[in-house]
Amino acid sequence: MSQRSDALPLIDRDDVDAVLVEVISVEGPERQSAVADAIAAHWRSAEWPAELVSVSCYTSTDGNSVLTYAQWLSRAALRESLRREGGVSRGEPDWGVAGARSQGAVPFQLYRVVRGGALTDPAPVPECFPAAVFPMAGVEAGRQWIDGLLAAEERAEGEERAYPGAIAANFHVGLDDGSVLVLSEWASEKEAAEHIDEVIQPLLEAAGGGDAGARYIHRLTFAGAAG
Repeated sequence: MSQRSDALPLIDRDDVDAVLVEVISVEGPERQSAVADAIAAHWRSAEWPAELVSVSCYTSTDGNSVLTYAQWLSRAALRESLRREGGVSRGEPDWGVAGARSQGAVPFQLYRVVRGGALTDPAPVPECFPAAVFPMAGVEAGRQWIDGLLAAEERAEGEERAYPGAIAANFHVGLDDGSVLVLSEWASEKEAAEHIDEVIQPLLEAAGGGDAGARYIHRLTFAGAAG
């Protein structure tokens, strides 16, 4: 049994063993909204495993993608949900929306979290969520890439990370292919965009290139009994 919640998911929950992430490319805001609505309807009607903590849907500010983020207490339960046709992790292909293209649901584990050094007390509620996925050669390669990127950032910008509006950057590693998901939390899109242009893009270029992804806003979350 799930219940819609206005609360944002707590990304660094200690009891979350794995997350399932899906990125769906769309052609404009109307189809983006249609995909998000289809996802919400599926989550609302699907059987809710006890090990599923929460499912969240984000929509990109450019209108071209939808991202889902599901938190699980158990990797085994997550993988079982992927095998179950019609289950909470397997909706209609491309969510039944013409022009939508799913990149497939990928299981990740949270690896590192770094927090902004200019946070106020209390911390602001995140309004913008930049997200990007980077292919890697394996799990160890993904971890090394994250460690190297953060070390390069500290050398270039300092250890405090006192960026205006920065709340947290959450680095995940794919359980199967080692791909890296970076899901960040920012107080505003303006501050996030400036940081990406001034800090992140140069770091990615120095690390061999890569797309900084898209900026998202939170659309909805459903939480289960474990949430």
